[in-house]
Amino acid sequence: MFNSANQYYEAVQQHRANNKLSEASLLCTQGLKVYPKSGQLWIALSDISMGLGQSKTAINMALKAIDCEPDTCWHYFHLAGCYLHLQVFAPAKSTLDRARTIMSRNTSAKAWDKLGELYYTANNIDAAINAHRQALGFCPDSVSSKNHLAALLRFKGQLDDAEQLYLDVLRLQPDSYQACYSLSQLRRVKTLSPLLKAIDECEKALPAGHHGHIMLQYAKGKVLEDTGNFDDAFNSYQKGAQLKRTQRPYDVAQDILLMDTVCLVSDALQTAALPSPKADATQTPIFVLGLPRTGTTLVERILDSHPQVTSGGELNAFPMALLEAGGKTLSAGLDGLNADLINALDNDGLQTLANRYLQLANNNIEGATQFVDKLPYNFLYCGFILQAIPNAKIVHVKRNPFDAAISNFKMLFDRGYEYSYDLEDTARFIAAYEQLMENWKQRFPGQIHTVEYEELVKHQHTQTQTLLQFCQLPWADDCLHFHRNSSASQTASASQVREPIYQRSVALWRQFDKHLVPLKNAFAAQGIMPDTSKEQS
Repeated sequence: MFNSANQYYEAVQQHRANNKLSEASLLCTQGLKVYPKSGQLWIALSDISMGLGQSKTAINMALKAIDCEPDTCWHYFHLAGCYLHLQVFAPAKSTLDRARTIMSRNTSAKAWDKLGELYYTANNIDAAINAHRQALGFCPDSVSSKNHLAALLRFKGQLDDAEQLYLDVLRLQPDSYQACYSLSQLRRVKTLSPLLKAIDECEKALPAGHHGHIMLQYAKGKVLEDTGNFDDAFNSYQKGAQLKRTQRPYDVAQDILLMDTVCLVSDALQTAALPSPKADATQTPIFVLGLPRTGTTLVERILDSHPQVTSGGELNAFPMALLEAGGKTLSAGLDGLNADLINALDNDGLQTLANRYLQLANNNIEGATQFVDKLPYNFLYCGFILQAIPNAKIVHVKRNPFDAAISNFKMLFDRGYEYSYDLEDTARFIAAYEQLMENWKQRFPGQIHTVEYEELVKHQHTQTQTLLQFCQLPWADDCLHFHRNSSASQTASASQVREPIYQRSVALWRQFDKHLVPLKNAFAAQGIMPDTSKEQS
């Protein structure tokens, strides 16, 4: 039928492009009978198997490809990708290490960049940095390599090096909206030019309707805000938010329904007989949660600076474990966590949560006895967390709702938090979130510790002392000097956590007051009014 393995491969790919996976699988199998040493056919069959949900087969097929062509690094990349898709990090890391050992001087910059991307996904930032540096050795003017490396260096707090890389990108590619945005977020901007000029030039270079205009509006807003041009800054943020909102439909009522559903289901499960907590629990998670942009990263860095604590960063471990407990697979993604799934939870599912959560979390924290899980959105699941993991500590970081609202509105999120692109939706979401947190605190008295951001930045020592006492940790002076912590921070606050504690973000919303009538009206409808007592220095 076909005269070469490559012809089989091209035909298989055509079937895959038409979403005919069964036909593609059959043809691939036929091709392998004729060409059993074809690595690309084994990889294609692995890909198809993964698409059909046959994960073990997918891994075995990838191993076959490596057996056939052990010097092809891309086969190792594929196998590591399979492991990472299944949230099994240890074999993924060892596979990437094997790939690195066979990558010779003739390897391309593209291959080194791919290795770096996979190492980053596997939470090995130092190895990822090294891989992207290797890529630049092969192609010194690679925009992709420079962007990847700059982002990682920012996470590590190497801001000057990151800045130089982004400036190099703009020199090589003046319409790089990603570099403009990243430069705006790197540190506080002191003068309008030359960054604002670069943003304007980039805007002119991009065609109308290009999604890059969203990033550029947020970048422009940040530069204008940093330099005290608050009215123009708000206008840029608003334009960016309006463009972002057109990308996908959103109804805040669905998020509020999810909060209500979680509450009702947790109530129902709590009345059932659950197993007693194990006295020999060897790992204690500390969940730091709340709205984004409210100080959760600050609290995480304080705790991570303690010698007995490891931070896992923003782990998706609990939502993913919850996804499986509700009867879905990880491939459903976080969008699968809807009211229907929550309603499907039962006591059997709840009892599997703790072990599965720790399995997933250990991909990042590797067995640490006390670790921080700083996914803000876990506020939604406080009830399930405390029911499934009784020894867990929950630290709720709370901020003046007006400051929280404007800080969310000003932020372009990588994913999620869709409410934040409209002020009225933001007010309704925050009101529902505050009501949910009050419910959790009433349901689980003494098990949720609240850190008020305004109090933390004003009384750092006493607030830190109380926080450590709640977490049953001894005092450590290092917690007061969190900005000296050299570990990576992969959040939007990656640059700010390199500074000592500051109070300049308190009452931030006042700078934009005249533009916030829709927000204030929507908050007032929910019974939330400005509290000037929290704005006093």
